[in-house]
Amino acid sequence: MMRLLLGGAAACIVVAVVIALVTTAELAIAIAITLGGTAFVLLISAAFYAVGRSEDRDRARDAGQR
Repeated sequence: MMRLLLGGAAACIVVAVVIALVTTAELAIAIAITLGGTAFVLLISAAFYAVGRSEDRDRARDAGQR
């Protein structure tokens, strides 16, 4: 799941940069900005997912020690 989130974010960033460099059309720039925002959301989601997984592992480890 983490690889999927990070891969999606990387793909959005690459496509956004390519679009921004290739064209000056307003619609294309808006699409590039949207893709950049989507990449940012995916990166934040990946961070929250990593924290949640870490907490789940800690709880499982604590439950196993009891």
